[in-house]
Amino acid sequence: MQKAKTVLSILNKKSVQNKQFVFDRLYRNVFNQDFFMEAYQKMYAKPGNMTAGTDGQTIDGFKKSKVDRLIALLRNEQYYPNPVRRVYIEKKNNKKKKRPLGIPSFEDKLVQEVIRKILDAIYEPIFLDTSHGFRPNRSCQTALFQVKSTCRGTKWVVEGDITGCFDNVDHDILLKILSRKISDGRFLELIRRFLKAGYFEFHQVKNSLSGVPQGGIISPILSNIYLHEFDVYMEELAKKVNAGKEKKANPAYRKLEGRRCYCLKTKRYDEAAELLQKMRQIPSKEQMDCDYTRMKYVRYADDFIICVDGGKDLSEQIKQNVTQFLRDTLKLELNADKTLITNLKNERVRFLGYEIAKSHDDTIVKKRSGDNAKVRSVNETIQLLVPSEVINRKIQLFTEKGKAASFKPRVNLPILDIINEYNSEIRGLYEYYNLATDVAVKMGKYKYYHYWSLLKTIAHKENSTTTKVTAKYGIDVPRKVGNGTRKVVGIKYNTKDGERTMTYFNESLKMVKEPNTELSDKYCPDVMTGRQLINRLNANVCELCGTNEAEIEVHHVRKLKDIKDKYKKRGKAIPDWVLIMSKIRRKTLIVCECCHHNIHSGNY
Repeated sequence: MQKAKTVLSILNKKSVQNKQFVFDRLYRNVFNQDFFMEAYQKMYAKPGNMTAGTDGQTIDGFKKSKVDRLIALLRNEQYYPNPVRRVYIEKKNNKKKKRPLGIPSFEDKLVQEVIRKILDAIYEPIFLDTSHGFRPNRSCQTALFQVKSTCRGTKWVVEGDITGCFDNVDHDILLKILSRKISDGRFLELIRRFLKAGYFEFHQVKNSLSGVPQGGIISPILSNIYLHEFDVYMEELAKKVNAGKEKKANPAYRKLEGRRCYCLKTKRYDEAAELLQKMRQIPSKEQMDCDYTRMKYVRYADDFIICVDGGKDLSEQIKQNVTQFLRDTLKLELNADKTLITNLKNERVRFLGYEIAKSHDDTIVKKRSGDNAKVRSVNETIQLLVPSEVINRKIQLFTEKGKAASFKPRVNLPILDIINEYNSEIRGLYEYYNLATDVAVKMGKYKYYHYWSLLKTIAHKENSTTTKVTAKYGIDVPRKVGNGTRKVVGIKYNTKDGERTMTYFNESLKMVKEPNTELSDKYCPDVMTGRQLINRLNANVCELCGTNEAEIEVHHVRKLKDIKDKYKKRGKAIPDWVLIMSKIRRKTLIVCECCHHNIHSGNY
């Protein structure tokens, strides 16, 4: 059989060349062992695979014979997915409420990953640029950047909120949509079985009447396929709504412009300057030109935003059209309380954690490229802002009575781990909000409290003061402004590559102009990963005893560091198998069945 990479490349090429192409004979690809090995290579490092599903099995103990057994079941069409195990976790912003989380069995995840790769190769070329969720090189940031770069002049914003979108996907409609591109009945039946697998809750299995599989690897791609119909509809609606090439000139502005030109010709420069100031206080184009309308649409997963350059009546009509299409075609409902029409001139709009506002600064000008004319560079542009409440909520975690305080859950960690935890927090927050115009101000405030909390946490740990902590752990780093250096808390540590230094976050908190496409969603398809683990499996040699005559399987750990710490806390010697995993820097170990049994029984 062909390699998985070759098959996916062929499927992708056909979809790129002909977006109307209908694919058949896809099911035979699930008989290809290389697809499963590539899926395993991509999935193995994720800690969630060490959590058992309803079958009680995890990724630990993976071996090729399991893949062969799966392929045999699929070949005979006897494979049926297990119900997912449903658990409830606290919501991030409301701990009183909980949301359901589905945990599939590992073998089902493996089959789903194979399906996902095939679906992605087929559908990724036909998805529209307005869709940003769960796609390669796309993220929340790319969606926000599209709003910022394409929605200048927006007057009204329709904030879209679909009620329980992923839980209410209609199975029959989804399968009908899939059948337009895929004519392989067995492949569609396999997807249908995943949709109907159900979930296990309160000691009983419940049927899935609608929605995509909870926690399923194929859920994001299936959701995008379903909502692609909405993207296409919005593209067609925009073509109907958009009218006029440009707005009409504002007569009042043109009148002042004519008078100013006359003053310049007659060398009445003072009067010309006064007229210029008046011109900057009024728009150069008719803001309510009935012959000019524009509609822009951006979607990230089930969140979408519609920017309208036109009247409120047009925005209300668009909202009605969207509501009707979702209800009649996709059987989805808009949340009436959360789907709002907002005047962007007077209010800000929240989208994907940012605030969206429109600038009204008429005084800032710049030269156009190629001539000496000046234009208003900021007026009517979209500004992305960091919500103050987000920063204040983050700051509250590290303050008491309005002052920075030690973060007690970290007091017992090593100094290196404390600094690393703080760095991860501020870096993650900055990398998400670095598109914001006010990121330097808002993040600067956060950094002040965050850094002082770090100092007080270390001081608490060592029963010391922040002054002594700075003197003991301060490392000279270059100043961001001006010459010289300043001290920042850090620590030096040894690695196999020599001594290294880790200091508290010392990067510039400046706005970036382009989104970081490397921060793509964790679910999105990736370039074919390396095959190191596959090559280790194919070598068929136990990495503990060296035998090559027994069946080989893979021992997995969730976190290698936790295993080492467990032995240290108990005062026991670290086993050889842990030392070998540390040496090769892997959370996997290729072992024979006997060695694997000895590891789990504690006899190795």
